[in-house]
Amino acid sequence: MEPLLAHSEREWILVGTAECCARQGFERTSVPDICAAAGVPQDSFERLFKGKEDCLAATVESLVAEAERRIVARCSPAKTWTANMRSGTRAVLGLLAERPTFAHAALIEASAAGGRAADVYHAGKAALLPHIERGSEQAGADERIPASAGRAALAGAEALVVGTLLSGSAEQLGPLAPDVLYLLTVPYLGRGAALRLADTPARRGHLRAVA
Repeated sequence: MEPLLAHSEREWILVGTAECCARQGFERTSVPDICAAAGVPQDSFERLFKGKEDCLAATVESLVAEAERRIVARCSPAKTWTANMRSGTRAVLGLLAERPTFAHAALIEASAAGGRAADVYHAGKAALLPHIERGSEQAGADERIPASAGRAALAGAEALVVGTLLSGSAEQLGPLAPDVLYLLTVPYLGRGAALRLADTPARRGHLRAVA
């Protein structure tokens, strides 16, 4: 349970939904399961949500909103693109590591469930693209960056994070920051500069093996 997230019945229900998704998957989760995990009566759930799909969407929405808040707090137009990419990557991965059941609900269950939950997740992901695509300003005048570079980089980073969640290694999401930063910046900086930006002594060998 992630009790620090919950200050109301609604928030406890979101925590319960995320826990059930991580434990048994959204498809096999029922409203009574969510209420039992949240420790709230079913009539409270029915007063707050239209059904479990609506509740999953709200669960994903809460994670996306917190990710946006942390990105805004740590990134600034006054900073360089590389500094913002480093700060933003650490902010998002730190959040996912803190809230692994919410991460599972958003990155794995929402897409499978479809509907508004998937829409909320994909909209949140799309909001990251303009920040990533600013990297095209780093390229030399004679370099042509494909328009799909940002989407491809984000898809690669997403696959790495999802694989880590599926392996049951959510505690590794924070330390994964150098790998994710490399994937997000290499289309714009090139292999050498992206390695230098993402490299840390603890991850150096691993990064070069991945690259």
